[in-house]
Amino acid sequence: MNICDSEILLSILAAKGFNQIDRMEDADVIILNCCSVREIGHERTFSRLEQIAEKGLQSRTIVICGCFATQLDKTLFDRYPFVDIIIGPDQYRSLPDLISDKKSHFVLNRDCLDEMYADISPLRTIEDKTTAAITIMKGCNQYCSYCIEPYTRGKEHSRDMKSILHECRNIADQGYRELTFVGHIIDRYAYGFADLLERTSVLCPELRIKFLSSHPVTFSDDILHVMKRHDNIMHVVHLPVQSGSNSVLRRMHRGYTVEQYRERYKIVKHEIPDISIVTDIMVGFCNETEEDFQQTLSLIRELRFDDINIFRFSMRNGTAASRQFRDDVPESVKDERYKAIIEARDAIKEAAYKADIGRTIPVIVEGRWPADRSFLFGRDHRLRTILFKSEDNLPINADAQVLINEVTPSVLIGSVV
Repeated sequence: MNICDSEILLSILAAKGFNQIDRMEDADVIILNCCSVREIGHERTFSRLEQIAEKGLQSRTIVICGCFATQLDKTLFDRYPFVDIIIGPDQYRSLPDLISDKKSHFVLNRDCLDEMYADISPLRTIEDKTTAAITIMKGCNQYCSYCIEPYTRGKEHSRDMKSILHECRNIADQGYRELTFVGHIIDRYAYGFADLLERTSVLCPELRIKFLSSHPVTFSDDILHVMKRHDNIMHVVHLPVQSGSNSVLRRMHRGYTVEQYRERYKIVKHEIPDISIVTDIMVGFCNETEEDFQQTLSLIRELRFDDINIFRFSMRNGTAASRQFRDDVPESVKDERYKAIIEARDAIKEAAYKADIGRTIPVIVEGRWPADRSFLFGRDHRLRTILFKSEDNLPINADAQVLINEVTPSVLIGSVV
């Protein structure tokens, strides 16, 4: 979502005569677009501000924006007096004038909470050349006790479907091969997410379509049926479970039980047997016992998720958890549990990947693999990363048929046939 916001921000500035450049040292304006979901986002923001000071760039116009900005006030200027502007993600239209007027120590982050920038075409200079993303809704009404998003981005608000479809067609016309719809709980798109998926798949048959994130309660049969009907909708869903313990789920205010999640999982797998279900696991949430954690491990081994995003709990000020609970799981225990989940995830993934050795899989070429440029890489219809070699110099966005001959817990490896 921050990438999408950055693309919008660049478009707004370009329309007012600003040019994006590559080197911070050459800039007149330096903008930090900062995330508030996890503590590491805050730490990176302050680290970048320290870098700016170390490089002697304090005379530039320094802007902090993003959802983190909605948690800041003028007290930040006491610590970093060279920061000029703090601006929230719903006020970006004002930024060019604030910069041009040479505003200093100015905070603008609370006036509007439903800006979707539907009339602004992103420049798409940050995204890669294969996948383009569209934020179709922002905010959240779930109020999970650990999550800051409802407070930084407000209640759920959705973009007009007509403007979304227009942008989808524009993305296809620009030569992208894949489209990602983005929303905090995307199934709750106000004008019908199943309908949006259906219309997009028909309007843009040349695009692969995926979306994130879904919620176990709202990922509906209607959405599943649309995915089954249209081959260009990728067989992957991000369906976070967070914990395998009902007591932890209650404290998290997730709105479902382990039993309900398990039933939803089985329905999804029954309807689309080859679908990749990617989940999130949070370790070390308030009062998480060893028994709670073992229940989570047990659920992972039972359901054998196709991939898992793993997070150590970090308390966010202003959340329900910060008012109701203590962050009482030691960091050393969080680390142990984090490593145990990684070990379980990697073993499951590697075993699943081995079943594809000897198979030929269609892949869209995305470029050279950064860690070893002798390999090309791309992803398949289930969002799995595939490395491969080819005698031909295949261009980005070309189609390739890759014979899988080895695997690791993170990638499948093969050669073009």
